[in-house]
Amino acid sequence: MPRLSPTALAALSFIAAAGLAHAQGPRGGQDANGDGVVSAQEFEDAAKARFQRLDANHDGVIDAEELAAIQQRMEARRAEHPEAGKGGGGSAALSAMDADHDGKITEAEALAAAKARFAALDADKNGELSEAELPARRGPPN
Repeated sequence: MPRLSPTALAALSFIAAAGLAHAQGPRGGQDANGDGVVSAQEFEDAAKARFQRLDANHDGVIDAEELAAIQQRMEARRAEHPEAGKGGGGSAALSAMDADHDGKITEAEALAAAKARFAALDADKNGELSEAELPARRGPPN
């Protein structure tokens, strides 16, 4: 089983920290019905859409090769937009997503991480994320 490089780990950690849920637009396309809050279903749907975009070969997993491509795009965007800051996360974020520690992220693992992220963000536990509960975006979407 191949191990992920530190660069790939950083890319995956960034994805985990973002909850695999930021798509395009000011709220990452998460507020699909435009009611000003992001429901658990909207958050999950955005995570699924993001996973499908990141799974470039559509084999159902985000592997080391796809992570390297993501990392290259992130580095290029950082060079273009240094004011956006750097992605966060760490090896704990990888462990949180890669539940079976095989060096690949399946859609099921990504969705489990997104659900955990939603639960952590939902401070008032009402099943919706208000604008105040949503993290600030750091830059352009992947």
